[in-house]
Amino acid sequence: MTGARDIAALLAALGLEKYIAVFAENEVDLAALSHLSDDDLKELGLPLGPRRKITAALRDVEAAPIAAPPAAVAPEGERRVAAVLFADLVGYTALTNRRDAEDIHTLLQGFFAMADRQIEEHGGRVDKHIGDCVMGVFGAPRAHGNDTERAVRAALAIRDGMKPLSLELGEELDVHIGIAAGHVIASATGSSVHSEYTVTGDTVNLASRLAGEAGAGEVVVSDRLWQGLAQRLNGASLGRREIDGFRGVQEIWRVDGWRDAQAGTPMIGRRLELEQLRSVLEACRNSGRGASILIRGEAGIGKTRFMEEVVATARGLGYRSHAGQVVDFGSGSEAVQSLVRDMIAAGGGASDAEGQVFINELTGMPQPPELRLILDAMDIATREEGLRITLSQLIERGSRGQPMLLAVEDVHWAKPHTLTNLAIMSAAASQCPAILIMTSRFENDPIDHAWRARAGASSLITIDLAPLNAEEAVALATPFLAANAEFARLCIERAAGNPLFLDQLLRNMVEGDSGSVPPTIQSLVQARLDRLDPAAKSVVQAASVLGQRFDGKALGHLLGTSGSVPDALLGRFIVAQPGPGFMFQHALIRDAVYGSLLRSRKSVLHRCAAEWYESRDPEIFAEHLDLAEAPEAPAAYLGAARAHMSAYRYDQALRNVNRGLELCKSQADRFALLKLKGDILHDTGKMPDALACFDSALTAAASDPDRCRALIGRAQVKRVIDDLDGAFADLAAAEPVAVALELKSDEARLRFLRGNLYFPRGDIDGCVREHSRSLELAREAQSVEQEAAAL
Repeated sequence: MTGARDIAALLAALGLEKYIAVFAENEVDLAALSHLSDDDLKELGLPLGPRRKITAALRDVEAAPIAAPPAAVAPEGERRVAAVLFADLVGYTALTNRRDAEDIHTLLQGFFAMADRQIEEHGGRVDKHIGDCVMGVFGAPRAHGNDTERAVRAALAIRDGMKPLSLELGEELDVHIGIAAGHVIASATGSSVHSEYTVTGDTVNLASRLAGEAGAGEVVVSDRLWQGLAQRLNGASLGRREIDGFRGVQEIWRVDGWRDAQAGTPMIGRRLELEQLRSVLEACRNSGRGASILIRGEAGIGKTRFMEEVVATARGLGYRSHAGQVVDFGSGSEAVQSLVRDMIAAGGGASDAEGQVFINELTGMPQPPELRLILDAMDIATREEGLRITLSQLIERGSRGQPMLLAVEDVHWAKPHTLTNLAIMSAAASQCPAILIMTSRFENDPIDHAWRARAGASSLITIDLAPLNAEEAVALATPFLAANAEFARLCIERAAGNPLFLDQLLRNMVEGDSGSVPPTIQSLVQARLDRLDPAAKSVVQAASVLGQRFDGKALGHLLGTSGSVPDALLGRFIVAQPGPGFMFQHALIRDAVYGSLLRSRKSVLHRCAAEWYESRDPEIFAEHLDLAEAPEAPAAYLGAARAHMSAYRYDQALRNVNRGLELCKSQADRFALLKLKGDILHDTGKMPDALACFDSALTAAASDPDRCRALIGRAQVKRVIDDLDGAFADLAAAEPVAVALELKSDEARLRFLRGNLYFPRGDIDGCVREHSRSLELAREAQSVEQEAAAL
């Protein structure tokens, strides 16, 4: 990529060095200049001529695509949620048969240029060209939280771009497109000779197959993608089909376009906040003086739904509303442009040529030649003042006969120029019956002291949306409680009051995928991670291995560092520090971060965590070995069970033994775990189960000492259940082995049990004799426990 110094030199060579200061003022990194669209440059105040010069020059010097993996992705790769798009030309083979190879090359270049541009502008990445097909990936190497939407918008833009492309190239061309969403492995793939960053997995294969299922001019998507956007898409099911390479049948969908916004679900909670805003709306309507309102909250907390309710309330109070949304992708209308166009359509525009110049700038309309001359003659200060006056006048005129609500969503994505216009609107609203209401996430909230200073003396009311309380969460989950009440309650607990998280968990439940993190949530968390620098991202991924709560020293052991947590994590609502340790802000955030690790990376980190806990907590030691898929895990669970048993924590001991038995593959581990389980069941009075366990241990015994111990175990159970003959027989079978191999501790136990068997038969001498010999053997074996029993 071209560096900032190279870009500065390029601007100077073009005679455009004065714009370097403009970029610096708007905090635009010169090294990232090639990623800005023409609309972005226009927002920054650059006239058409300089914009074209910069765009053309950057296109000429832009380096070839980089094969190495982007910095946002760990070198060993990641598991990610992504949307994969395949678009290829219809009838390409027939086209090659009737057109010259040079003509085909020109056609392909035109198609790829258009399709690649749409993929890039919507935040995707062109992965590769294969023949006449382009593959685009949304969500890797960078996630945005709405990558499925981006993929669909890009696909529709490619579809719609085919007609003008056909006219331009003089050949009737069409395209068919397939999109699938799901988990992929994102990594550098190849050999030492050639390697490139790409994604692999069933999602990629399915997207390719769906492109083949699409007809001319159709966009066909997977069922998972459709279900995630169903309330916003127009289209139809194409039925359940067998897809080559996939088991069973899959429902697929044709996407025709986007639905108009519809009323949301019934509002749950937020009564206090809505009453507060109703009071503000009434005061503005009655006094003729407005204010600005900022609604903040984490992703998924319900800002959009809350905004819908506020707009409905305002309309009920006689307000006319205009809405805009800030997006961080595509070349569509910017939020302020949408608002201005809407206000002009409602009545009120420019009264002179100079005013029309600024109206055109605010709405993104092209300037006629005569007005372009007026604009080019202005310096930046004059232009900015004209835009400010025009925007203020539009708000003042628009609210004269009826109070006005200006709603702008997602200002955390707003560029500097948009924020400046919002500050102008805030100041204007304070002088007339108008309310500016905005939504933002806590993370990257741009409505700071500098913005408030630009907004002047306007009143700003900030409302932070908290998670739903328990009663509200139950109300939201009510439609799902009948299906599986117990699991729905687990979803409520796991979501911790986040409405989106709860909705997605419940839908996963309905689809039978209850254990994983829903893709929507995974994508939102990925977007947070991808904004971190690689070092901070590595820290948070390692921390996820330790659980939702983790200790800084343990983290340091995993990373080979001091264990400090970067401020970037604490400041981005990923990790909190509630006390001496740290914790993930939400359990699902931890789960999603953990889910991004490849199995090989998890194994390494869990083994390292096991080393840390080996001398500190035997159960956590065993659990980390378990998660590392280490063969030593069963033996570790055996050690943890023994520790719990010695402290009379029988339930915990039994749980560890059972997990060890699930994992064990060696006969020695299996015997030891069964033997201990029999002891636990004996000590807790579950004699039939204990006897069955010792029988299984005897079957699993691979050595004479093990068989001896299993027989002694059976005898101790049979003594309790009054099978004295059976107990004597087991001890008689075990004794020769214990004596021959000098298993003194085992023989001490054997003789202790035999003494106990003599007692109920009235053989007191035999009882004393066996207990006395047990005491001697226990002392020789230095077994304090057995010595105490004999005494």
